Amino acid sequence: MEERYNVYFAGQVKDGADPASVREQLAKVFNANSATLDKLFCGDPQLIKRECDLATAQKYQAAMERAGAVPIIKRTAAASTSPPPSRAPAAEATRTMTAAERIAALAAAPDENRFKREQAASATATSTATAAPADTDGIVLAPPGTAVLRDEERAEPVIRTVDTSHLALDTTAERLSDEASPAPASPDTSHLSMGEVGDTIPNLPSSNAPLSPNLDGLELSAAGTDFSDCAAPEQETPALDLSALATLAPGTQTEEEQRRQPIPVAVPSTDHISIQE
Repeated sequence: MEERYNVYFAGQVKDGADPASVREQLAKVFNANSATLDKLFCGDPQLIKRECDLATAQKYQAAMERAGAVPIIKRTAAASTSPPPSRAPAAEATRTMTAAERIAALAAAPDENRFKREQAASATATSTATAAPADTDGIVLAPPGTAVLRDEERAEPVIRTVDTSHLALDTTAERLSDEASPAPASPDTSHLSMGEVGDTIPNLPSSNAPLSPNLDGLELSAAGTDFSDCAAPEQETPALDLSALATLAPGTQTEEEQRRQPIPVAVPSTDHISIQE
């Protein structure tokens, strides 16, 4: 019988994803309203798709992961053996529910204990199984504080006994290193005092005699005095002899440019050469 899977969502988002953005993306994926989204992000596992095949579960997983959500895929313990539901009226039997309607219906009346029963059944099967291969299709996150290793998987602590019978304490109590030199004495600050607030710095007395320049021969000029006579004289243009220089005509190359021209290479004549059939 084909294995069936349940798809859950507990409000977890990928590392670095913005919960508000993930909520908005899931609203677009499932066409869900605000009440349905509040139920999905309440923190408890909510059933999104019940007893579907692996391909369908993987489609739900890919769509939710593209939106930034972290779905939980859980394989059911066995195929459903519940009796088929009663026949609905013809109008309801031919109508297909949308994804938003299915999620809203599951979120409105979920089987809150189904996820916990499946976790307990999976834990019981793991602890009682001996030779059966491990079931990795329905891996879920363990509750916080769960031990990673079982008691039988933990390594035994190694207890070492060190023989110290040949060791003894030094009775002379000698130091193993030289004693540190004492800290220097604090400087004497008894001759120092604090200045008053607002004192000009530096305000210490100076032994240098103040300068007293003689200003008897100096006077200020009247406002608007012309000081152009104090300007430096204009320098005379030097007399240069340019009779030995001449200018080149436009487009004429200098000797240096002519030396830089590449040496023309003669093209060999090929008139006497023909191609043989």
